[in-house]
Amino acid sequence: MTIVLNTVLNLLLAFAALLSAQLAVAWGEIGSYPLVGDKSGMAGFGAIVILMPVRWLLLAVGLWVGVSRGAFPFLPGGKGLQSALVLGLHFGLGVVAYQVFEWITEGIHGGNSGPQRVAVIFGLILPVALLLVAGYGVNRGWLGRRPLVATGLAVLIVASQMAGWRQG
Repeated sequence: MTIVLNTVLNLLLAFAALLSAQLAVAWGEIGSYPLVGDKSGMAGFGAIVILMPVRWLLLAVGLWVGVSRGAFPFLPGGKGLQSALVLGLHFGLGVVAYQVFEWITEGIHGGNSGPQRVAVIFGLILPVALLLVAGYGVNRGWLGRRPLVATGLAVLIVASQMAGWRQG
């Protein structure tokens, strides 16, 4: 049963990584969107608003499983408080990401490139960190015993997200 559960969880994380790579393309595009000219093409960025919650839910499952498997022993309290802290922080980051997306969009419409500079944080850095943490939480039992595999998977996740960002 554990093998089946781990397989399902890893498939969910792989789907989250695929969505995240697609979102990296969109965040990369919005982070470099031209300030002058026609802005009608910005309607395509609606995918960010649609795909972000799906990724959040998938990562929330991975983070919750990580807490239940003891992946965050440095957090205070028992598993209930740790779950509340981890999922609350995850939810809070999601709300902030939505607000940053809106801020960048308003900046583009107003001809202000300043907000575009933070797109890399919410389009690449935070998602990669959350994917790695969730992946570790789900697989910490065997990743610790296989450092080369763990490193290879981490490099693969980072490279896939960066490839999407560069294409944006």
